[in-house]
Amino acid sequence: MKNATDFLIDISDKMDKKVPIVQNVVIDGIVPNFDFSEPFGMRTFLSIVKSPIIINSLDLGTNMREDFVKKIQGLPFPNGGAPIAEAFKESCAGFKKFEKTNGEVTRRIVFVTNGEDTDAGILDYEVEKAIKEYPIQVNIIGICMSEANQRTAKKVADMTGGAFCNVEQTCDVLTLRGIITPIIDALHNAVPAKASAPAPEPAPAPQPAPAPEPITAKIPEPEPVKVKEEPIRAAFVSQPVAQAPKPAAQAPSQQEKQQEKKEEPSFSSIAAEVAEPIIDIAKENEYKAEIAAIAELQAARSAQKSANVKAIEESNSNIVALLDKNKVMMNQILEGGKETEIALDRLKAAIKDHEMTIEELRTVNKKLTEQNLQLKHRAKEQEANIEALKQEKLALQKEIDRVREIANEMLKI
Repeated sequence: MKNATDFLIDISDKMDKKVPIVQNVVIDGIVPNFDFSEPFGMRTFLSIVKSPIIINSLDLGTNMREDFVKKIQGLPFPNGGAPIAEAFKESCAGFKKFEKTNGEVTRRIVFVTNGEDTDAGILDYEVEKAIKEYPIQVNIIGICMSEANQRTAKKVADMTGGAFCNVEQTCDVLTLRGIITPIIDALHNAVPAKASAPAPEPAPAPQPAPAPEPITAKIPEPEPVKVKEEPIRAAFVSQPVAQAPKPAAQAPSQQEKQQEKKEEPSFSSIAAEVAEPIIDIAKENEYKAEIAAIAELQAARSAQKSANVKAIEESNSNIVALLDKNKVMMNQILEGGKETEIALDRLKAAIKDHEMTIEELRTVNKKLTEQNLQLKHRAKEQEANIEALKQEKLALQKEIDRVREIANEMLKI
């Protein structure tokens, strides 16, 4: 049974500035120790606003080492969230689809991630649920994982017969191979798939007469035509060229004479034997009819096969076009994400400027409030002074009136 491996590469923003470590781990550590003659695939995953985006960089199947290395060297700029559990579920679905046309395989997954699922997924729960249906080995290469994420990754690896390691930074080839040795050993010792038990057949329901089998059904090889072989019988009896004379002393006995008479063929027996047909004409016609029917089925099968190949080619063309379209949309999403980040940075800068302006206005307002209080206090003091001046003015007016009265009295005198 073949081993099939699906590589799941995390390209979320949690992997920002860690892409060189991923490339170092995969190209220098995994590639030299991996059997590329076996089927494998590669997926990258991220999410935008908690909507998972899982990209089939290499479909599960026969791929080239060079293509795999190019995909790793060209990993996109990290962005978005990390739907780790969703990527695992998508990989399981990919294995099922692959096995429909290629037969059962030993399923192996290699995660390269920092282990933090930002989409509220629970990887260990999804793995535990999946292995109840079918064996699958999950290997996790952590990239600068936290202690909590390391515990979860080790739990998942242990329950599936896989391995876990954590790489903190780029290092030389020998050190790196020492770190990921458990992953390589686990890949070489993957648990083979168990034969799935056949599902119970449902009770037959009344149905119309079955349609004739399609021409694409397997046509049994025709049995070889057996022709009855008859010995070629001559119409005459040839005499030997030379016959040794019998000794005169030994005359043939009566029994020998009778035996010779029996051995001599009669003309009637020869004619009957020659008249017997060597091949049964009826059977020959029957075989010809079978051969003609088989030839007709083979021709129809060839035509159906050509039609199927054409349909598959058209389907592949549509799939390629759809993938190209998805790639364009993904690039647009990534570019839109970058533009959004730039706009957010500008907005943050503007908000910061507004906050500074508001703080300055608050300082000015505070000073103005203090000055207003001071002015109010001075105004009260001025009011008090004015009131005092008014009292003084009244007192002076009274004094002036009294002096006028005195002057008037003196003038009268």
